[in-house]
Amino acid sequence: AELVGYGGPDWSNNPRGLGQSYQFGSQVDRHGKKGSPVVPGSLEKVMEDGDSVLYTITVLRSMYEAGYYEGDEFVPGTKLDLLVSFSKVLKEKRYVVRDDFSYDPSMQGKAAMALEQLQVEVDNMRSGLTRWCKTHYGEAFVAWMHIKVIRVFVESVLRYGLPVDFTAVLYKVTQGKDDMLVNALDKTFGENKGKEDDFEDEEEYHDFVLIKFNP
Repeated sequence: AELVGYGGPDWSNNPRGLGQSYQFGSQVDRHGKKGSPVVPGSLEKVMEDGDSVLYTITVLRSMYEAGYYEGDEFVPGTKLDLLVSFSKVLKEKRYVVRDDFSYDPSMQGKAAMALEQLQVEVDNMRSGLTRWCKTHYGEAFVAWMHIKVIRVFVESVLRYGLPVDFTAVLYKVTQGKDDMLVNALDKTFGENKGKEDDFEDEEEYHDFVLIKFNP
């Protein structure tokens, strides 16, 4: 973005008149030469995340145009805010500008201390959560087993009626061989009817009550 004007008194290109200016005051084109307010070599890539890239640059904050004399009257100089104009140009080119950053050398140490404190808090919370889980896991497991047993009893009564006359058995199956066990039970106690179309929840139906338990 050519925002900065480098114009000044035009010095003669004639070798005989070196050092002698021939235009002064209002005759000087102070914007005859323009350039970018970005400090050369200041562009640095901070990080990249997906489709976003973060860069940092150093920009001249403002520009002062010196005053001049018009006859005996002095015309004071003006100060131009380059940061606002430069941010406007970047936004027009669909860049997101963050110019509210203020460097504080002590922030790095404070951030490191805050991170260390948070890490200690996380470790303490993890230790407490681990102890809580170990303490209550047994109780939760026993309660889960009780619910399974109650369900076996209720479904057996609903299926076979009263008086209660059935046997509940717990099988521990090797991983990956549960289908073999179910097929063996179907052959022993009745015909496997697969999935009945009348069941909305599409649960498997057998001639015996089957409740799987996968802790």
